[in-house]
Amino acid sequence: MNELSNLNFNDITLRLDLNYKKIKTMRPLPTTGVTYFRNEFSISTTYNSNAIEGNTFTYDETKLLLEKGITSSLRSFLEHEDIIGYKKGFDFLYEALNQKVEISEDFIKHLHSLVEYGAEEAGKYRTIQNYIGDLFRVVYTPCSPQEVPCKMKEYVQKVRSDWQKNKDLMAQENISWAKLFHSLAEHHIEFERIHPFTDGNGRTGRLLLTYELISQGLLPIDILYEERSRYYAALRAYDDKVRYSIRLESKTEKMAKLLAECELRSSDLWIKTFSNYINDIK
Repeated sequence: MNELSNLNFNDITLRLDLNYKKIKTMRPLPTTGVTYFRNEFSISTTYNSNAIEGNTFTYDETKLLLEKGITSSLRSFLEHEDIIGYKKGFDFLYEALNQKVEISEDFIKHLHSLVEYGAEEAGKYRTIQNYIGDLFRVVYTPCSPQEVPCKMKEYVQKVRSDWQKNKDLMAQENISWAKLFHSLAEHHIEFERIHPFTDGNGRTGRLLLTYELISQGLLPIDILYEERSRYYAALRAYDDKVRYSIRLESKTEKMAKLLAECELRSSDLWIKTFSNYINDIK
C-alpha cells in the first residue's frame, strides 16, 4: 500500500490544491523539460495500463520497445501491438488538445482504433455481448450490443455537459476538487459499464479519462499495476452502492479517491521535476 492511500479524501484534495498553486507559479517552463516529462510519463502509463489488462511486458521491456524499437522474443506479437497502440493513443491526446478537439463518438472511436492497433474491430462498436471478467467468471455484464449506440450518444452528451461545469470548477479561486473527481469518476465508470468495444475498453477508458484531465489543465494520471485490485474494486463498488446506499457520492467515492491520489502523485512528480522553477505563492 502506498503512502497516499493512507490519506483521506480531504487531505488529498488539500495537498492537490497546494500543489496546483505551486504549479501555477512555474512559468515559463523549458520545452525540452516538458517533453522529457511527457515521454517518461507515457512509458510508465503505457506499461501500467497494459499490465492491468494482463500484458506481460515488464517496464524495462516497454521502455526498450518504445525508445529503441526492440522487442522481446519472450512476448507475443499481440502484446507488442498493445504497447505500441497505447503509446500512439497517449500521443494522440496531446495532438487533440493542441487542436482543442472536444470529446465525441468519433473521437472515442479513433482513440480506440489507436489502442487496438491492427485489430479488425478497431474503432468499431461491438456487435456481440461481452463481459467484464470472462465467460466463466463474469464480474459484470454490460448492455446488449444493440443498446451501445444509444448509450454512447447519451454518454457523450453527459460528458460534454459536465465538461463546462468542470472547467468552471477549475476556474474558481477555491477549486472544488471533490466535485471534480466525483464527476471524472462517474464518467470513467459509466464508460466501462457500457463497454462499447469488443476489446480494449479498459485502456481506451483510461486514456479518455486522461484527456478529460489534461483538457482541464491538469496532469495525466498513471493508475499503477499494483493498484489494479483497488481499481477493479472501485468499479464494482458503483453497483454495490446503487443497491445499498442513498448517498449519491457513495457510488463514485472509491474511484474518485483513487483518481485524486493518482493526480496528486503526478503533480508531486511534476513539482519535483521542475522544482527550480517554483516562485513564491502570493
